[in-house]
Amino acid sequence: MQVTKFLATTATLSILSVTPAFAQVTASPTPVSGTPKVTIITPQAGQTIYGDKVPVLFSVNGLALTDFNTNSYTAPGQGHIHVWLDDQNATSESAKMVIADNTIYSDVPAGDHTIKAELVNNDHSPLTPQATVSVSFKTAPIGSPAPAPTPTFDRNTAFIILVVVALVILAAWWYTKDEEDAAEGEPRQRREKPAKEETSSKRPVTRKTTKTTKKKPASKSRRK
Repeated sequence: MQVTKFLATTATLSILSVTPAFAQVTASPTPVSGTPKVTIITPQAGQTIYGDKVPVLFSVNGLALTDFNTNSYTAPGQGHIHVWLDDQNATSESAKMVIADNTIYSDVPAGDHTIKAELVNNDHSPLTPQATVSVSFKTAPIGSPAPAPTPTFDRNTAFIILVVVALVILAAWWYTKDEEDAAEGEPRQRREKPAKEETSSKRPVTRKTTKTTKKKPASKSRRK
């Protein structure tokens, strides 16, 4: 009887001692269903970041981010992010390996930059199909003036708007004039220019003046 109790106790202790080790080996993140997709939330496309530090925030769907150091085997729905900053020849060796939804770059020079991100498996191999995203942004020194807002439209657009408004007003006036003419029963007539008056040249009439000489009465002869 005592031997039986001893064997039962030994078996129970053996099971309890093996269970934690078994759980440690088999524990892994729960796979996420859906098509894997990665999105860069920050920085946004065309955004200007002031300073030499660039925080990067990701949104990952359809993939559980796992630590590739402790989970080196490939498992469906598990992986991490490879990130490149201004890397023209992006490779797995040159990538920044991120196992969270955020990271930060320091000592970034002022100017134009491009961030590229890709979801990969635990063994750093690309997914099938690949899930990549890239964003272009700018950095500027702290205290630099903000860029002036661009006008919503230029002079050509304003001129076109004025022409369209003028045509609408002219069409409305013409339509109203036709209605008034139709109501009065008078057809629209074109105005004619008055004919030019011809001026005739008149010659001056010269009148001849005749002088009349009065005859003196004959003097009566004196009687001698």
